[in-house]
Amino acid sequence: MIIEAPIEKVWHYFSTPQGWNNYLSDVSKFKNSSKKIYDEVEKDDQIEIIIGELTNYSTCIEINKPHFIKYHDHFIALFPNGDQWPYQLITSFHLERFQGMTKVSVIVEGYTEDEMMQWVRECSEMGWTQSLFNLKCIIELGLDLRNEIFNYPRLGVFNYTATEEQLQQQGLVDKKESGNFLKTVYPDGPAGKAGLRDGDIITHLNDIPVPTYKDLVRVLSFYYNKDGDIGITYYRNGKKYKTITQLTYDDQFTGMIDPEKVSLEEVAANRKKSK
Repeated sequence: MIIEAPIEKVWHYFSTPQGWNNYLSDVSKFKNSSKKIYDEVEKDDQIEIIIGELTNYSTCIEINKPHFIKYHDHFIALFPNGDQWPYQLITSFHLERFQGMTKVSVIVEGYTEDEMMQWVRECSEMGWTQSLFNLKCIIELGLDLRNEIFNYPRLGVFNYTATEEQLQQQGLVDKKESGNFLKTVYPDGPAGKAGLRDGDIITHLNDIPVPTYKDLVRVLSFYYNKDGDIGITYYRNGKKYKTITQLTYDDQFTGMIDPEKVSLEEVAANRKKSK
């Protein structure tokens, strides 16, 4: 992302808890430290970053002000059914002076080939594209659009881009179609209420192809603040089906929780009670 601002200004957003709070996190603070949120991170400092239902205990492992900072991230994801899942990544931020502006690159390492990490990879890639865009809007225009960007309506599913093997099982390879594999369909979400099940593959929303995770997010985002039904085309056991449903903004599925009003531990407990 190219941002029209000097590198020293952009650096603040990646090197201080206050910077994180200003464009991305709900809560960001130093962990077990007397430092204030506006203080800069130093090597071996740990910060706690909460973004909706995602918690990250992040340790700075390398720094070269104002060009480079690397964190070892320990994430805990909270799912709609109250389950929690930990995983780790390495995230580094590279800042370069570029014709009087600043070029920001985010590099994430540590992905594996298992199913869960494929979902993490796609979420991360889309999430950082959205987050850097919001940072650009804040710095250049004074507009914080994080609610509009992240609070798009949801289907109530845990999905990722279908693998070739999953497409083959549904007979979609020969049809030259792709889509989103539904690892989990939550029964009380829009897709579940419309009859979709675990293992289905969604290929279209309102007849718009959604061959990848990113495509599905783009289509859902288009329906931000819009009413009405949405059509779903999906495959099950090699057969094509169509149904309709209404999208939801329930924080159980959007993850848009305010951790300053309710703890994630309480949210998890309440979700488990309602299972």
